[in-house]
Amino acid sequence: MHQTKMVCHRGARLSAPENTFASAETALKLGGSIIELDIHQSADGVLYVLHDDTVDRTTNGSGPISELNSTEIDELDAGRWFAPRFEGQVIPRLEAYLAAFADRAGFYLEIKRADCEQVSSVVRKLDIADRCFTFSFDPQMRQQMFQHCPDVRRMVHWSNAGSPEAAIEEHHASIVEFNTDSFDASRIYECQAAGLEVMFYTDKSDEERFHEALEMGMNYVNIDYIALFQQLRSDYESSIGTAP
Repeated sequence: MHQTKMVCHRGARLSAPENTFASAETALKLGGSIIELDIHQSADGVLYVLHDDTVDRTTNGSGPISELNSTEIDELDAGRWFAPRFEGQVIPRLEAYLAAFADRAGFYLEIKRADCEQVSSVVRKLDIADRCFTFSFDPQMRQQMFQHCPDVRRMVHWSNAGSPEAAIEEHHASIVEFNTDSFDASRIYECQAAGLEVMFYTDKSDEERFHEALEMGMNYVNIDYIALFQQLRSDYESSIGTAP
């Protein structure tokens, strides 16, 4: 029986400033397997790991990242807003971030707004295509990633696909993500029967769904409550006599 892997949403963002080196490091120490990260691009074309369109919420700077150059972005503090001990954390450049954890983690690349050919070049340079999967809420970004990096697996939301056939044939996906609203055993089993991997996303401390994900043999949970799931997974595996 396979182990349900933890996809750590922006790293361990409840324990460290999201999408930073500290957040990813903490996620792995807590038992995470895959780091979810968001990709934006600077005015001068440098790829960065950042969730928002602007740097306002998670740094001491302000303005859209797409209007700032890399020299300005590299000088921002991306840690002190979370806690004083994280002062000095930077907005990571994508290549440096992936390289730092490539031998210990997989990656869920969510493209916010970036040159997908450039993202694909970084993935190939680091030789991590088999350790990644990707998604974007922007259909254009999804299509460009498929065009430039077809060897990276693609994820699609159940709400976008609606059936395993559409996930495979229309979205070229190998992973289907369900959230609390779309979580339904029959849909999940249908996807599994079609050879698709399945993932559950929530940013809540949802022990009931966590247990269901384990019992249904879901491949991944994309979550914030990493320590909680790690404990539940350990307890579950002990109860059925399965070693991690």
